[in-house]
Amino acid sequence: MPEEPAVVEVKEMGKYGGVYKGAAFGPKSGQADTESLRYQALLTIEADLQTFKPNIIKDYTVSDDFTTYTIYLRKGMKWSDGEPLTADDFLFWYEDVLLNKDLQTYITNQAEYQSGGEFLKMEKIDDYTVKMTFSQGNPSFEIVMARSNNGLVRQMFAPKHYLSKWHIKYNDKANDLAKEEGFENWFQCFQYHADNSQSAMDTEAPDITPWVLTKIDEQGNKYFDRNPYYYVVDQYGNQLPYIDQQVAVIVKDAEVRTMKLISGELHAAGENPLPVSDYTLYKENEQKGDYTVYLFGNTRGADCTFTFNINHKDPVLNQIFNEVKFREAMSLALNREEINNTLYYGKATVRQALPPDTTSFYEDWMGSYMTEYDPDKANALLDELGYVWNQDHTVRLMPNGKPFNIVLETIEEFVPVCEMAVEYWDKIGIKVTLKQQERTYYLERGKTGERDMQAWTMDGVQEFNLRSSAFGRLRPGNAFDDMEFQVEHKKWFNSNGAEGIEPPEEIKDLYNKCIKFSTLKPGSDEYMALGKEILTTVVKNLWFIGVTVSPRVIIISNRLGNTPTEGVFAYDYNFWKPYRGDTWYFKY
Repeated sequence: MPEEPAVVEVKEMGKYGGVYKGAAFGPKSGQADTESLRYQALLTIEADLQTFKPNIIKDYTVSDDFTTYTIYLRKGMKWSDGEPLTADDFLFWYEDVLLNKDLQTYITNQAEYQSGGEFLKMEKIDDYTVKMTFSQGNPSFEIVMARSNNGLVRQMFAPKHYLSKWHIKYNDKANDLAKEEGFENWFQCFQYHADNSQSAMDTEAPDITPWVLTKIDEQGNKYFDRNPYYYVVDQYGNQLPYIDQQVAVIVKDAEVRTMKLISGELHAAGENPLPVSDYTLYKENEQKGDYTVYLFGNTRGADCTFTFNINHKDPVLNQIFNEVKFREAMSLALNREEINNTLYYGKATVRQALPPDTTSFYEDWMGSYMTEYDPDKANALLDELGYVWNQDHTVRLMPNGKPFNIVLETIEEFVPVCEMAVEYWDKIGIKVTLKQQERTYYLERGKTGERDMQAWTMDGVQEFNLRSSAFGRLRPGNAFDDMEFQVEHKKWFNSNGAEGIEPPEEIKDLYNKCIKFSTLKPGSDEYMALGKEILTTVVKNLWFIGVTVSPRVIIISNRLGNTPTEGVFAYDYNFWKPYRGDTWYFKY
């Protein structure tokens, strides 16, 4: 334990032991029900979703002008293999990962580490003190520190003692070593060993989390054992976590997960949302499954969001998808109230895809923009664009005379909404073919820029996320790595114009405004005005077409103690993270 461990106040002093199991929808994704219980950042986001508190670090100070952040590490804190965690691990991350052009081919888009267009400067004061300096004030950096959970870019430190042998700076034979391990070059191999996200595969890599990956079986199930050097205790001095082990259990689909919950094989579920339409099923089986069903808040901008590939390689589709009137028609064709009543028992809120209405610069018109069901107006817009019907009046024709047939790609979670949407679009003459894909493949395919259209969620758009990442989930050229609809614009922004396709002036202007926004003091006149301006541009362009937002159905085993009974379950707050999974325990 460090000299001064982090202390967590628990409701009940737990008992040691037990194996917690959560669903995994793929070997490298869909694992938040285990992963977010492990999340640890420099600061915590407390359960009130407002308060930040030192966590990995012992303390920190911020200069009055928000240009300098000094963090103080916990003396004696160790990685899970017993090696000390020091300022050298932060400098290694900064100098040899974040700023390494092989590892981070494009670093210009990491707005959370920039201010005034310049990257932060990080320096070691002593073994347990690190200073970070920005060229301009960065009042949102505390939020970045509270979300620095994992990943090469996000965590802000890395185990230098373990990873150095795969880094070309420290091992001139790193490329040879990489080839021996089956990789093309050193940086691919380094990324493999450094990955501590859901896609992690190295079972030897050390971490600072309550449970650490130690085994992956033939089915792809992942096992995480208690970290003997974990730095957190309860108020009674007991080292956490209470639970011995986590298992991320591979499930084929949502139906299999439901059966495993009812049979008691899984202990909690919230990610890859449990459908509200199955709420009655979950409630009816509470006693059988020995669990309790809750409805938590949801800060998503939209549960299902449609986007079109505005960088499409086909010139005809590219022209169509860049017509805002086409996107307006596709939005107006959706009968959102019918979707709400059919799939959510009327419990959802109909809204466009944008940040939640608690956003300080949000205006009421934004959420309802182009959400009315008006197929007549949709047809009129398509007529105006010259997309005439075929002779049999069964489908409209594109400018090249060919019938519309857009392929909509998505994953299991969004299929019910997509199936209804496809029927509405068919009524206005736009044929859309739905294509469901396995989650990992879907995510990888998005990077190719080959899609016509996609459906995914809009999350991570709560106001403090917009602040900390310069509208990162909505900013042109950055929005949604898994909903890539601007691949070529993204290349252009990331390479400072050396690659990709130059965006139109409106998109470049919006990008720059988003970057400026993160430097402004929250609540100031300039902050409010620019935030409203950015949202207005995003909403009126309908690059994102939303449908509804519903409550999050949460299931938690009655066997578990120190678990939440109310709250918000969302990407914004890292899912389970505010509810301290390291304090959960098995009562029986």
